[in-house]
Amino acid sequence: MTAKIIAIEEMLGPLRGPLGNIMRMVPDRDQHDVNLLRLLAFRLRIDGEAALKDYLLSRIRDAIQCGYSGSLYDFLKRDPSNAECPTATEEEPADPGAA
Repeated sequence: MTAKIIAIEEMLGPLRGPLGNIMRMVPDRDQHDVNLLRLLAFRLRIDGEAALKDYLLSRIRDAIQCGYSGSLYDFLKRDPSNAECPTATEEEPADPGAA
């Protein structure tokens, strides 16, 4: 069976301009991260530009305060309510069902 993969960043249409504005907020080292682009495109479509800008600014500020040096995508996909600052070398948690 062949499945067609649909990239959300190709479906944005009129939201392409706001996505470009949001990507300018991203640090230079993460500008070409496709996973980050897709995450932000998804959130833009769901939450809207203003809410996404606020969220991204607060999470970038959190990353700077923690001294996080990994990819922004890895930082964003973590739970923001976690009180501990993640480190860039932390491994992803093991799959609990793989015992």
